[in-house]
Amino acid sequence: MSNATLYYTTTSCGASNFIAAHRAGILGSKLKAYQADIGTHKVLTGPKAGSDFYAINPKGNVPAIVLADGTLLNENSATLQWIVDNAVTPVGAKNGTVERYILQSKLSWISSELHGTVGGLFNPTLSAEVREHLVAKSYQKLQFLNDVELADGRKFFVGSGFTVADSYLYIVLSWSPHIKLDLSKFPNVEAYFKRISELDFVKEAHAAMAKASPTTLSRKLSRPFLKLRQLLKRCF
Repeated sequence: MSNATLYYTTTSCGASNFIAAHRAGILGSKLKAYQADIGTHKVLTGPKAGSDFYAINPKGNVPAIVLADGTLLNENSATLQWIVDNAVTPVGAKNGTVERYILQSKLSWISSELHGTVGGLFNPTLSAEVREHLVAKSYQKLQFLNDVELADGRKFFVGSGFTVADSYLYIVLSWSPHIKLDLSKFPNVEAYFKRISELDFVKEAHAAMAKASPTTLSRKLSRPFLKLRQLLKRCF
């Protein structure tokens, strides 16, 4: 029986939680997952479909995990660690270990340094000057990721196996074609992204999200991801 509910969208950072939960083996048991539209602020799927998403999460953003007692968890550093602690298949180190603190540090870096920088490029009202500044800052973050974090060509961001940090970093990197950031400038980052995108369970999670989309909206919701896949084919 499910004891929590995840609200997400298929291409935002909320999707990283769906991918992590899929890998963790908890979707449909410990965690139910429903889609929300953060443009209209409506719940799209599940028993609350059509309702005001603000009534669930006053911030109106995803990911949002609502626990059985009604507690709302928001922001990836919290929601992804909840998934770690409830996983059947491990997707992160146990709480209280040094490895867990390292994982938390990496999640915070993705959130504050990378996501917090590149996310600004989605704003269509940016002036050319501001956009140029954000692109330069984004490339600084990607250079650090390339030259320091992934310098040894590691397969995964933290440790020897897939963790929630990989699901988060992968989704943020997947936005690059849409915001016109060139990952080919950073070969270690590009290679890392390609490896994660080709994992079977990552592909399965994307397919499950597409299948879960409302029938009347499935084409509309899948267009961004289909476009992304087409762009990625050109990148690699």
